[in-house]
Amino acid sequence: MKKISQLERVLDGIAGASIFVTAQGSHEILYVNERLKNIKHSIQPGDICDEVWKCDHKHCPACSMEGKESCTITSYDLPFGKFVDISAVEVMWEDRIPAYVVSVCSHPIEKLDQGTILRRMQMQVALSQIYTMVISINLTQNTYFMVEYADFDSHCAPISGKFDDLIAAGAKSMHPDYREEFLNKFSRDSLLKLYDSGGNSRYMAHRQRGDDGNYHWTDTHVIRVENPYGEDVMQISLSRNIDERKKMEEQMKTALEAAKRANRAKTDFISRMSHDIRTPINAIMGMSNIASTNLRNPEKVRDCLEKMGLSTRFLLSKINDILDMSKLESGKLAIAEKKFYVRELIQELKEMFSLQTEEKNQTLEISVDEHVADAYLGDDLRLNQILFNLLSNAVSYTLEGGRISMKAEQLPGKGDEVLLKVTVSDNGIGMSEEFQKVLFEPFEQECSTEGRVFEGSGLGLPITRSLVQLMGGTIRFKSKRKKGTTFVVELPFKLLKEDRKEDIQEEEYDFSQVFQGQRVLVVEDNEINLEIVQTFLESWNLEVDAAENGLIAVEKFKNSEPGWYQLVLMDIRMPVMDGLTATREIRALEREDAGTVPIMALTANVSPGDSQHAKKIGMNEYLTKPVEMKLLHRKIKEFI
Repeated sequence: MKKISQLERVLDGIAGASIFVTAQGSHEILYVNERLKNIKHSIQPGDICDEVWKCDHKHCPACSMEGKESCTITSYDLPFGKFVDISAVEVMWEDRIPAYVVSVCSHPIEKLDQGTILRRMQMQVALSQIYTMVISINLTQNTYFMVEYADFDSHCAPISGKFDDLIAAGAKSMHPDYREEFLNKFSRDSLLKLYDSGGNSRYMAHRQRGDDGNYHWTDTHVIRVENPYGEDVMQISLSRNIDERKKMEEQMKTALEAAKRANRAKTDFISRMSHDIRTPINAIMGMSNIASTNLRNPEKVRDCLEKMGLSTRFLLSKINDILDMSKLESGKLAIAEKKFYVRELIQELKEMFSLQTEEKNQTLEISVDEHVADAYLGDDLRLNQILFNLLSNAVSYTLEGGRISMKAEQLPGKGDEVLLKVTVSDNGIGMSEEFQKVLFEPFEQECSTEGRVFEGSGLGLPITRSLVQLMGGTIRFKSKRKKGTTFVVELPFKLLKEDRKEDIQEEEYDFSQVFQGQRVLVVEDNEINLEIVQTFLESWNLEVDAAENGLIAVEKFKNSEPGWYQLVLMDIRMPVMDGLTATREIRALEREDAGTVPIMALTANVSPGDSQHAKKIGMNEYLTKPVEMKLLHRKIKEFI
């Protein structure tokens, strides 16, 4: 049986107080009297003080004696359900162990009924869930007591003491940018003046140094409260960490600014696109009128047709920019891999831009290094789009009489690949350093109109960069205001070694000898589009049958002799029966050629996945309008 010491007998004999003894340093509980055991049943000698009371050594005055022999604080304590006086005194426990005797007694003002006590308990619990520091303050007496602060990140003052000292300690840990405002708002004199003038609260968000040595966002809210026991001015101070809230506010602010910027950019984009679309349409309409009034002047008509062609290509490029941007953003743009001829592609670009540069009296220099191979394996359409955008920018942003150059070179690549390096340079107006930061952002455009033929959409360069990345290449640039700009693109391609001089000659100039009377079924509901295609086909010695919708096309094919048609050119969107349904119907027919006759889509549908879907249901090829005559001819050659 444990021998009861004389000090334990003395403590056991004290009535009306809950008492425990805790060792200095370790805060191990050495003794608990019966009154405290009845309130806190689980408490036992050997427990650790802070683990029992869940207070992180904060509510017990023994934890902050600071060299004092004794200390007393007043608190509303949840286990006791009342306001209490908590006193600590330094003693030497049995076996000469330095310790503190802690006693808890009812505070003299605690005359409240159970309902009031319960309400106060609920309020304290509620406040502690929202605020990590809750301080009760008597401004008249210049005192404070920390009701809750176990989880606050900056413990810069004792749990009780003078209010002026608390404010001084708080200001010391405050970020310098907020220190003066904090003192002005929360000094005792300032708060007393506020309450005297009829105010009842004050708020401030500020940055305060935490336990980790870093500054954290904190908000402080002081509220005047009624004093039922006297005339002293009382207030409660509430503080909490708001790092996450500030982070969210900054994110929302950034997002809002980005949204506003994007909205402005898109508004500008719509305005520019309206200009861009109307300008070439005006040119097409004007040139057609001029040509119609100069039919006896072939040179004038030819000039008008060339300018109409240029304007048409420009208009088509703008429409493609919008569609391609949508595909890129949705991740549905695929890179093809097919044989193409890079020298031919570059020559076509040169011809395309020659007229435009001549009109501005610009010098256009385009060269292909002798080491560049003739044939590559890759996506020629996207390569053409990249180079077209770069050349278009160079021409648009170069003043009259300026110089534009494009040089193509071949560099060693990885494995069976080579790098096609293309450098596009100009001595135009250049770009500011500020704009260079957002050069590849959609809809962005520098506010300058110097030397420009057409307004840009703000999509060309973002699309160009995305295409280059999608193709596994790189793009870089240098630009200086009023000095010019240089873009360098490097793209990997597989090398195809072959000589095709004869093929080029045949495709370019000998259309009429390729086809000899083969019959093509053209399914098209638009009369003008039908006339265009029919004219092309008949000029190549092909015989043409026409159908104005899919249903008529199915009936014509069904009623024809097997092998009557060598090719079907099929529009997609048509009345009565669309092209996809018509293709299914033809493929389902029980005849020899129903499954083998080539069916080629010739449509304006360019939505992501349209081509793949068409080929799944039985189409052999998918061409989009407007289609180049040479491309159509080349594709027909593959099937006939």
